[in-house]
Amino acid sequence: MDSPAWRRFALVAVAGALVLSFNFGSRLLLTNDDTRFPVLARDVLVKGHWLLPALPDGTTHLVKPPLAVWLIAIASWPTGSVNVRTAVLPSLLAAIGVVLLTYSLGRRLFGPDPGVVGGLIVATMVGIYEMAHSSMPDMVQLAAGTGAIAVYVASGFGAKRSWLVLLYGIIGLGSLAKGLAGFVPLAIVLGDTIIAHGGVGLKRLVSIPGWVVLAGLAVPWWVVNAASAGHKRFVSGFVFNDQLLSYFGRDAWRWQTIAEPVTFAVTVLLPWGLLLPFAVRRALRETDPDAVRRVRLLLVWLATVFVLMAVSGKQRERYYLPLCPAAALLIGWWYSTLAWRGRARAFAGAWIAVVVTGAVFVKLDTPHFNATTDLRAVRAVLSQARAPLFSYDLQDLALSFNLNRAVVNAKNLQRFEVRVRQGEMGYLIVSDRALRTQPGDPCMRRIARGLVTRQPFTVLDPTGCSRRASWADRRTG
Repeated sequence: MDSPAWRRFALVAVAGALVLSFNFGSRLLLTNDDTRFPVLARDVLVKGHWLLPALPDGTTHLVKPPLAVWLIAIASWPTGSVNVRTAVLPSLLAAIGVVLLTYSLGRRLFGPDPGVVGGLIVATMVGIYEMAHSSMPDMVQLAAGTGAIAVYVASGFGAKRSWLVLLYGIIGLGSLAKGLAGFVPLAIVLGDTIIAHGGVGLKRLVSIPGWVVLAGLAVPWWVVNAASAGHKRFVSGFVFNDQLLSYFGRDAWRWQTIAEPVTFAVTVLLPWGLLLPFAVRRALRETDPDAVRRVRLLLVWLATVFVLMAVSGKQRERYYLPLCPAAALLIGWWYSTLAWRGRARAFAGAWIAVVVTGAVFVKLDTPHFNATTDLRAVRAVLSQARAPLFSYDLQDLALSFNLNRAVVNAKNLQRFEVRVRQGEMGYLIVSDRALRTQPGDPCMRRIARGLVTRQPFTVLDPTGCSRRASWADRRTG
């Protein structure tokens, strides 16, 4: 890599790292989705359940493969505990990797300037920044997916067979982040190959060693999962409900079915997605055969991801993240086609404006977001309490993570009260709205108030129940 290339790489790497690491570790993890994988990583560190991490109630987590859990556990290993920074660090590093892979793809496909613009754009997209500060596996999967496409391009779009082993290996690694969703890059590669060479072109992607590596990475966890869960729980609970039906089926079709995918796609691409229609329009008018071949890959990438996610029964904004590198690269290529002398100055000004605006918003929003949870009183009263903690009608995993103690979902308030009347000890953290629906005042004493994910709650001490039960037994005796 020559000196100008190194300078461009350094520019993208430093700018991307600075932007994405801004406010790192300041935003708390306050939902069950945000805290599920850190709680599982804590189980790995404390109890050593590397292969099948367990939730606080002892249930093994079979819904998602454990790659994200392993990465959080490794990041937390030096300190011996999982905190916000170590929980988010794998996603942050993966996001920086996505920026560098986007730059590399743009440079290889279109040249240095589109690569720089694509890398800087993807670093400042809303979806990328948001998930770079999340503990969920989506950013790790995106890094693997972008890496797979980068290998496909480096292989001459499948012409160099020796690269296919690495391609399938990265896809297999990505599947360990979220299961079948990790195979989306393979769908992109298949679609691009068929459009370019027809069905016969699929022979270019045949690689027995590559398939062996793919199976060696992807299959073992499914086997262990099936053996651990049992046939019924694995097939119906995981394979069909979580992986197949939820991703590739809808219970009902209505106007929201069309509106949700468009809304989520636009949101993750903000603010640069506003330029995407202009880039697509320019791409559809391209006449140079070599440019058409390269741009078409990005169009297939965008279309494949959007269609697969749009028909999914699970609609989440983060599922549309794989659109970001493709959109950034297409906009970067469009930028390079503009016959405008001041384009570099205009892009630099727009990019700086996006960064400054985003930094101000993040700094103002973070305290408001963190204020939606207040556990100070709970920590004070439970600091010396050794009895187990239970919760009802609350984000139990968020409580487990932020209290640094196992909090088990009680599931039924009346049954819990019966158990404590029979002498079972355990503090209950219950939402105020659930407490108001009780026909009578619980025997448990109210000892603290708090807030988790905007939901007010009360902490109940069970000591009074056992005493009352003993007094009632003496009277009846």
